[in-house]
Amino acid sequence: MKYSVFPPTVLAGGVLLAVGCGKLPNQLDDRWSPPVKVAVSIDNLAGGIRLHKFQNTIMGLQSLPGGFAKWFFLNRTNNSWFETARVSAPTGYLWGWWALEPQSKRLLLPEGHVENGQLVMRALLGTIEENARLSDATEKKWLADKKSCFGETDENVQLKELYLGVGSINGSELYIAYCLNGERRTERGPFNTGVFHSSDAGQTWQMERISDFEGEEPSVCKSKNYYYYFTQRGLSHAYGLWFSRKPVEGGSWESSGELTKTFATVYGRYAAVPEADTVHVCWMDCRNDMKRFNVDGPNIENDDIVYCHRKDSDSGWSKEVNLSKGLLYTYSPILSVEGNNIVVAWSGIRSAGKHHNEYDANDIYYVTSKDGGMTWTKPLMVTDKAKDGINSGKPQVMLLNGVIHLFYIQGALEKAKQISPGLTKLNQRPWPIYYQQRPFPN
Repeated sequence: MKYSVFPPTVLAGGVLLAVGCGKLPNQLDDRWSPPVKVAVSIDNLAGGIRLHKFQNTIMGLQSLPGGFAKWFFLNRTNNSWFETARVSAPTGYLWGWWALEPQSKRLLLPEGHVENGQLVMRALLGTIEENARLSDATEKKWLADKKSCFGETDENVQLKELYLGVGSINGSELYIAYCLNGERRTERGPFNTGVFHSSDAGQTWQMERISDFEGEEPSVCKSKNYYYYFTQRGLSHAYGLWFSRKPVEGGSWESSGELTKTFATVYGRYAAVPEADTVHVCWMDCRNDMKRFNVDGPNIENDDIVYCHRKDSDSGWSKEVNLSKGLLYTYSPILSVEGNNIVVAWSGIRSAGKHHNEYDANDIYYVTSKDGGMTWTKPLMVTDKAKDGINSGKPQVMLLNGVIHLFYIQGALEKAKQISPGLTKLNQRPWPIYYQQRPFPN
């Protein structure tokens, strides 16, 4: 299937820094191309399209139930997207944490679970062909017992949960990010966060333990000279976003360090993107929250979107910048980098009631920097539907050859339907996934 896009008008011409001022009206940027429906989600905001650079274009992947996926490719000649037939993975694999090496077209797909007191890991490695099929696919399976995961423990300790994250492919060097939890009767722990590492293109794998605290949403990425590992810390460690790094040329992981102590405590999200010798990071930050208790679910937070970066040669991270100054609620930040040009997008709203959340009516906002993150534009709106009760959320963004490419999900929550006395249907319908683009602002 092909979806055409009409080109937009070309546009002319520990300290937290703030972008913009706190009392600005909504400013809609009308230089984006008209929205084009490319696909539908699985269930309201769930099941979007994740973007990745692929040779000289962009590839999108939508993970579907049952081990299936749809791939989308940008045709830069006529600004259209092509959707492939459904692609299936071997039983048990999910497409949520795939890693891709853009030039070689190699794709890494991890899978892991706890079975009979052991950790069972699998890694599928293949090459994406022109017909959108995975060729030369090879699979490696390995096991790890409790001792190799946690060291010496008493007999009451059991392997409990494994969380995998986005990995990295660099030639024969492969990395899979993980967080592993143990349990001692009714007590959580011990914990193990780190990476599975292969230095021989997936033939053999080793566990590299980075820290022993509880983590969530791990990821690993590569700059010019370092591999960086990120993970969120949970309630038992007062939250926070943590990192470690190790030299590309060999060596061990540095001791874990705290990137921020004020990572969002409710559905926090972050994005980390390397470009040359620099890693750029943005996240949901709760330092200015007016947190409210919510009897019907998780507490309500009104977070900011905060950014910083680090060059390989730097001794620490840059000053933090509040990119979303003037918005009351912000969610799901995502960023893309091309040279010194950076774009950060998120969903949010400038003002709303005290029980507002990500599934209520929000719009897509974005900011840009053309000097490597030193200075930033003020937040501008891409969509303007929240005033009509429509939610635009879970953006995905990619910079390619001076053009910003943006995906997001859009729809309105349906009221819960009572099927019979005491039985209520909560599931939502799939929502459209829209695509827009515009030149990077000069």
